[in-house]
Amino acid sequence: MKFISNSNDLSKFLEKSIKKNIKIKSISTDTRTLKKDSLFVAIRGNIFDGNDYVEDALKKGSCLVITDNKKFKDSKNKKVIYVNSSLLALKKITKNIIKHYEGNIIGITGSNGKTTTTKIIANSLKSCSSTLKNFNNEIGMPLSILNANPKSKNLVIEMGAAKPKDIHYLSSILNPNVGLITNIGNSHLENLINTQGVLNVKSELVPNIKHNGFLVVPNENLKHLKFWRNIRSDIHIRTFGLKSNADFYPRNIVMDANKTEFKICSKKYNLTIPISTTLLGDHNIKNILAAFAVSYCINNTEEAFLNGIKKLLVNDMRQKKSKWIRGSLLIDDTYNANPESVKKSIDLTKNFNSQRTVFILGDMKELGRYRKKLHKEVGAYAKKQKVDLFIGFGDLTRFSVDAFGKNGFFFSDKEQMHEFLVNNIERKDLVILKGSRGMQMEQFINTQRGDS
Repeated sequence: MKFISNSNDLSKFLEKSIKKNIKIKSISTDTRTLKKDSLFVAIRGNIFDGNDYVEDALKKGSCLVITDNKKFKDSKNKKVIYVNSSLLALKKITKNIIKHYEGNIIGITGSNGKTTTTKIIANSLKSCSSTLKNFNNEIGMPLSILNANPKSKNLVIEMGAAKPKDIHYLSSILNPNVGLITNIGNSHLENLINTQGVLNVKSELVPNIKHNGFLVVPNENLKHLKFWRNIRSDIHIRTFGLKSNADFYPRNIVMDANKTEFKICSKKYNLTIPISTTLLGDHNIKNILAAFAVSYCINNTEEAFLNGIKKLLVNDMRQKKSKWIRGSLLIDDTYNANPESVKKSIDLTKNFNSQRTVFILGDMKELGRYRKKLHKEVGAYAKKQKVDLFIGFGDLTRFSVDAFGKNGFFFSDKEQMHEFLVNNIERKDLVILKGSRGMQMEQFINTQRGDS
């Protein structure tokens, strides 16, 4: 069951008369994945214009098409719905769905940890719908909501930002009663310029939280905390962090190669909750704390949260572990990369008793004028954390390799790097693979395994 299962539902949320009564099985913005009896929304993108594929969508069995191409303005085809803007039509539909939705709405943004935290929260809630895959932009977020179950009592939705006003646009649609900012770091600096720019755009969430709702934020930076408190006085702020001045903080942390154990503590709410998880690293402790804070805001039970953590598999998230070249241990953390997330991946090495640690990094994208400086910074950090072998792939990682120094190796040629890995990775190595999506670092996972 979906919010839109027929043309009557669509007419209601689009606020536009649709003469033809049709069953709608799914909704798509991409004819490559279009299924029969789908609603196709033709959206103009930077590279492709969905309007060019209207006829193709109809041929593939689309039951209805929303288009803003003027050539369809006076179309007599009852399957074609003309609007002034397909993107704004998608926004309108989604906003009207949210207006009628009566459950909890949780909106999540931040520089890192969004997807992991979204999954932790969703996993701990009964009757919950959440973000599909990584659908978190002006097209993806509405699609996640449209594909949610209307009977769900909770919507957990991730919001991404690449430029100013992105989060405002998304959160004004979502209008959550709980908003979470996971952290503020160096991401998308190409458009956001600096950390203050990141803070500003992520904080666009705050004005769109419902009156008397909740804002959950890290308390590591007091200036950021003061900034958030000054935006709204009619919402409740809850904090999380590694120190005891946070509303929710950890104690008795024990980590090894297979698990993390700690206690979620709160002096404010007088609670102590034991946690055991396969997620590794301090950053995942923060993700769990953030998720628990949100869970607490909506009165989810401690038992439900703990059961959610137990059901959470590391392979459903990031940091997938597998045997690799010559039986070495590979941690695949290739999902994405910015300076903060790379440092967190480097920190993982301290949890393993390996003979040698190897860190493989692909270029970090969208860092703007700071790209050289920040690549140097992670190379120096890897050296400081006593990584044994540092390997860079792509144009920018040469700066990381230079900063790392001895035992740093740079490659711009894929085949040469494949060969180096096969010849140099040893049986007892711990290997961590990291890089921005655009670098396709997962291609190296299938590198010839070498001799056993």
